[in-house]
Formats: sequence, C-alpha cells, structure tokens
Amino acid sequence: MRWAIVLVLVASCSSSREPHASSTVPLEWRDVRESAGHTVHVGDKQLPCSDCHGERAFGKPPADICEKCHGTVQTPLHASTLACQSCHGFGSDSSIKPKDCMRCHENAQGHVKGVGAHADQPCDNCHRAHETPSLQAETCTSASCHSDQTDTKHGGARGCLDCHEMHETTLAADAGCARCHAQQKGRNLVGERALTSDHPKCTTCHTPHTFAKQAVAPCQSCHTNKPVLAQAKHDQCADCHQPHDGAKPKACASCHTERVAHPPPSKAGACAGCHPPHQLPTGSNAVACETCHEKPHHATAKCRDCHEPHAKSPPLVASLCAKCHVEKTRSTASTGHAACVSCHDKASHEPAKPVAACSSCHAPEARLVKKGHAQCADCHKNAAHAPQLATTSCATCHKQESSTAPFGHQACANCHQPHDGAVKPTATCASCHADQAKHGHGKVVACESCHRPHGPNGVARPPSCASCHTGPKKPPGLHATKGHDKCATCHLSHETAPRDDRATCLTCHTAQQNHEPTATRCAGCHPFGDGR
Repeated sequence: MRWAIVLVLVASCSSSREPHASSTVPLEWRDVRESAGHTVHVGDKQLPCSDCHGERAFGKPPADICEKCHGTVQTPLHASTLACQSCHGFGSDSSIKPKDCMRCHENAQGHVKGVGAHADQPCDNCHRAHETPSLQAETCTSASCHSDQTDTKHGGARGCLDCHEMHETTLAADAGCARCHAQQKGRNLVGERALTSDHPKCTTCHTPHTFAKQAVAPCQSCHTNKPVLAQAKHDQCADCHQPHDGAKPKACASCHTERVAHPPPSKAGACAGCHPPHQLPTGSNAVACETCHEKPHHATAKCRDCHEPHAKSPPLVASLCAKCHVEKTRSTASTGHAACVSCHDKASHEPAKPVAACSSCHAPEARLVKKGHAQCADCHKNAAHAPQLATTSCATCHKQESSTAPFGHQACANCHQPHDGAVKPTATCASCHADQAKHGHGKVVACESCHRPHGPNGVARPPSCASCHTGPKKPPGLHATKGHDKCATCHLSHETAPRDDRATCLTCHTAQQNHEPTATRCAGCHPFGDGR
C-alpha cells in the first residue's frame, strides 16, 4: 500500500507544471498547486519545491522565505504588518491574489477605514504596493475620472478632498457639510438643526457639485399638494421657512406688523392659531371662531359682527350693542343705564339670561319700598331702558284714592314718595294753598280738620260751623234774626272778617236797595253782636 502511494506521487510530479523535488510531496499539493503563488513560482518559473520547502521535511515555509529571492522588493504599504503570503496566495484559498485588495479592505483594518468610494476601481490606479511613493493618485477631475465635475462651486485648497474622503462610505460627504457651514458668517446656520427627518441630508435639496440658488430643488418637488394660506402672497416657501434651520417657520410678525388683542391659542403663535398656513382649504383665510369658542347664544349674531379679529384692544361692548339695539340704547343714554352689561351679564354672548335685579344698584330705594311697591317693573314697565318714566299710574292700584281726590290732587307724586308711599316732608297744604293758610281758619286750625286730600280716610267734606262754634243758646245781635242763621252766607272759612259790605247784604235784602245809598257797610248800623 505504501509503495502505491509513492508511485502515485512520483507520477503526479512527472508533469512539466509539477514541483521538482526529490522528497515525497504531500497529498495537499493537489489543493494548492493552482494558487497564484505556486502558478508563478512552480508553473511559470519552474522553481523546485525544495527552494522553499526544504529537501527532506517538505514543511511550511517561514514567513520571511520570500526575502531569499526578493530582498530588494519594497513594501511601503504593508511594511511591517503583513508577510508576502498575505497578498500573494500560496495556500488553498484561491481568493488570495496580489491585486485583490478588497478581500481585506472591504472592512476596516485597524485605524484604516473600510473602502467605500472607489471600491470598484483597481487599487493600483493610485496605490503602488512595491514602490515609493506608494500613492501616485491622479487628480479627481482628470480625464479618466471625474472630468465632468470640474465646475464645482466648492473648489477649496484641497479641491474635492475638502468635502470628500478618498475611500468614504457612500454619500458620506452629505454629513460633512456642517463642518464648514456650521457658523459661516453671513449665511444661515447649517448644523444639527438643519437636518431633520424631512431633510436628512443637504443633497435632499442641493444637487452635489452645483450649489447655486437656482439649482436648489424646489420645495414642491417633495411637498406636493400642500395648501398654502394666501397663495398669491406666500408663493415662496423660503419666505416663511428658514431652509437651514430645520425649516423652522419665521414669525408672522416679521412681515405682518399688526398687533392683535386675541390671545395665542397655539404654540405656533397668535397668527397661526387662527391662520394655520397649511391646513385650510383653498380660499379660506382663518378657522371658524367656534373652533376654540363655544357658539354664542346671541340670536343670529356672528362673532365678527361684534369682534374685529385684528383689533388692538377688545371691543367696547356698550358701543357694539347700539349697532343693533338702536332704540334701547338711545332711551338709556342719559339715565345711568347706558352700560348694557351692567344689567345683562355677558351681554355680548348671553344677553337673554335673567338680568340683574334693580336692587343690585338701587339698594336705597329697595330698602324704602313697602308692601305692594317691591316690584320695580310694576310701576316702571320699561324699567331698564326708560327707567325715569313710570308708565303705570298710581290709580292702577290706588283706585279709591284717585277717585276721591279733589281737583288738583290727581298727581300723587306731588305729595307722596314714590317708593314708600309716605307723604313728602315738604308736601304740606300750605306749600300749594299758601293764601288760605294765612287767613281765617288757616291761621288757627289744621287743614285736615276740615279737609282731606283723598279718601278713604279723613274728613270727607268741611263740617258745619256749629260743630265748633256752638256759642250761647241765644245768639247775639242779628245772628238771631231769621235768615241770618246760615253762617256761610256772610262768613267764609278762609277770610278773617265776615262780609258786611252793602253789596253782600243786598243779595238778600233787595228791598233796601235805596236805603241809605251812601252807606258802604250795613253792620255799622245793624250790629251782629260783639259790639257790631
């Protein structure tokens, strides 16, 4: 059996491409003979195996075996890190070939990054494995490479390498823009805030190598079907959005200087709370007031009937009421009731609610009223809007007093306080009947002894003179004469002296028409008593 194996190995070495060796060649030779290293050294150069494997042991050659023949070959790229066999394969791994750098450099090798860009190009276009200098790269814009990128707007000191790394990962330069543009004077800030989920990289909007404004991709290329408030005035997205600050919108007040009294219901600011720039249907300028405010309970009034959305201060409610309620506001103008909201709580929104009681303002009057006068509206039918006009007369309730009042006493308020019904301190009989109070009985007898202003109480009519003037049983003088027993014929209650002039006596004594025609007083000769 042993001899059979030897014969097979000897026969296998008889070919011109097989190793020249005097020793026994291992069976593994079949696995490695097609490797790049053996193909060149054994096949092409016809070197005996023993030059590398030795005469007897046929062992694995040492790592520095290549220096026996290639001692002058430079290795500047891998000077002390790798043996020649790492790139020039002699083993069973047929993928190890001298120019197959990506076998290792596809991934990072220590401090050396993995090759991304240019991975599809032959490494020896730029790198010289056994020459010094080891890097002999052409310019990026050479005719054989990126000649179409000579018109770039970023031609700095290092050219393309200002933005790109030679072996950067795909589109890594996108993330490097902020290295230069983070704090560039005179330009919008470009940095972390500029990159968002919507704008993850600069080249989302900027075409690489062509960064002029006119080459920037229009916002509409991504933001399609985006409604815009007042399209004619806001046709450029950059008018409102800072493109290099995370598309943060500018404050509306930077253009619209109007100051509004409306509180801001939105974090976006007062304006955007009512005017969302991208949420309204075409033709709409603002959301309905009812979006934030409950619908007003004011008949058919609309919010903007009273509220000016861009007013500098809240509306004056009193003046607003007059826009619709002309007659009511006119009648209250000088009455102390001109402020509608003093009675109508929240007048602009819920005027139909029960109004405040009159006593909330008219407390002194409310304390004075007596039973029957407690409800202001019983007398003041239009109390709120024409409070000075008591449209209900006293006779409506006080019928007996009204029907029994003598002429001139029908105006109750001339004598009575309207709220408690008491007689006014100044309302004495003498305040109207001054002459009567100064003469005759008015000087000595209280008026109410003979008179009453109205029923049901008091003296209905003046009593007879005899109720007071009883006198002696036999009246003096002519008082006892028949026809002279009626006091009122000669005496008037509000005259000091009796009437004894000739004209008065002749009304009864007509036969004495020519009696003593020169006499002016009859009592001078015809006394009635008391010396007269």
